[in-house]
Amino acid sequence: MKRSLFKSLRAELILYVAVSMFLSVITEVVCGVGLYILSTALGISYGGYGRRDRMIDKFTDSADERGKIFNYQAIKRWDKNTLIFLMLVILFFLFLFFVMYFMLITRKLTADIGYISGSIAHMAFGDGGGRIEVRRKDEIGEIAIQINRMSEKLDALMKSERDALQTNKDMITCVAHDLRTPLTSVIGYLQLAADMEKYDEQERHKYAEIAMRKANRLQGLIEELFSYTKLMSGEITLHRSEIDIVKLVEQMVEEFYPQFHENELEYELLQNVSSCIIYADGELMARAVQNLISNAIKYGRDGKRVFVEVEKFEKEIQIRVTNFGLVIPKESLERIFDRFYRVEDSRSVQTGGTGLGLNIARQIVLLHDGAIKVESDTDGTCFTIALPLNIEKKDKKELVGIDEQINDEIKI
Repeated sequence: MKRSLFKSLRAELILYVAVSMFLSVITEVVCGVGLYILSTALGISYGGYGRRDRMIDKFTDSADERGKIFNYQAIKRWDKNTLIFLMLVILFFLFLFFVMYFMLITRKLTADIGYISGSIAHMAFGDGGGRIEVRRKDEIGEIAIQINRMSEKLDALMKSERDALQTNKDMITCVAHDLRTPLTSVIGYLQLAADMEKYDEQERHKYAEIAMRKANRLQGLIEELFSYTKLMSGEITLHRSEIDIVKLVEQMVEEFYPQFHENELEYELLQNVSSCIIYADGELMARAVQNLISNAIKYGRDGKRVFVEVEKFEKEIQIRVTNFGLVIPKESLERIFDRFYRVEDSRSVQTGGTGLGLNIARQIVLLHDGAIKVESDTDGTCFTIALPLNIEKKDKKELVGIDEQINDEIKI
C-alpha cells in the first residue's frame, strides 16, 4: 500500500491549500477564456447590467468591438452594480472550484483518518486486540503508533488480570486441599482419643499425639500461607540488623535434628569460615534457609544424606543445601521456584504441601539483593543462596516492592 511521504501534517495541508487555490484560479481563467471565445464566435455583446435603460447596448460602428464581451469600451459603460455582480460570480466559482479540488486532493488523508477511526471502534466494541497499520509518517501516523502501544499495554494488562484470577483459583484449591486433609485427621484422632469406653488410656494417648502432629503440620501450612500473603501483597518491611549468617545456618540445622532422625537421614554441615556478619533481616533469612532444608528432607529421604554448606567468597557468601533424592527433570528446574508448582503431582503427607516454600525462599533472597538457583543431576540436587557481603547499613526500615524486585531480577 502506498504510504504518505509527508512528516508534517501542517506542511501537507498548506501544500494542499496552495495547490487547490492554484488549480481553482487556472480553472476560472480557462473558463473565462472559453466564455470569451464562445461569445466572440456567436457575436454576442454585453453592455451593462443593473440599469433598465442600459440592459442592452447598441452595436457600435466599429467592427472590432462587435461580439467582444470584455471590450474596454464596453467595460467603461458598465455601472457599479454590474461590476459587483461580476466579482461575486467570480468569487463564488473560485470558492466552488477550491472546495472541489481540496476535497479531491485530500481524499487519501480523510481515508486514512477514517481507517484509524474504524480500527479504534473495532478495538472498543470488538474482541479487543489487533493493530492499526501505520500508513503515514506525520502526526496521524504517530497517533496510530501510540494507539498500537496502548493496545499492547491493555492486552498485557488483561492477560495479567486473567493470570491473577487463575492464580487465585489455584491458591483457593491448594489451600482448601492442604488445610482440609490435616484438619480432618485432627478431628478424627481427637474423636478416637475422646472415646474412653472403646480405647484404653495408652491408645487414647497415642491418638492424641498423632492429632498433635497433624495440628502442628496444619499450623505450619497456615504460617506458610501467611508468609506468602505478606510477601505477595506488594510491599514488605525489612528489619535489617547485623546477623551472623554462619551461626544462623548452624542453628537451623540443629533445629531440624528431629526431622533428620525421624526420616533416617544423615546430615553434615560444612563451612570454610566460623563467622560472617551481614546486614539482613534475620527472621526472614532463617525462614528461607528453613524452607530449603525442609525441602531437602521431603524429597531427599531416598538418598539418605543431606549436606548443608556455607562458603565465603570475596564479594558474597553462599549457602548450599544438597540432597541425593530423585533427579529433578530439566523442564521442572525452570519452574521449581514458581508459586504452587510441584515436581510431583501427589499430595501425600510426606511430600505434600502448598508448593510455596521455594517461592517464598526465592522472594526473601531477592529482597536481600541476593540470588538463588538450583542444579540437579546424578550427583545430587543442590539449592544455592548467594548473598552479597557489601550491603550498606540503613538506619531506617526499607519498604520494598516484591513485584518490582522480581521484575528487575528477570530483566537482569
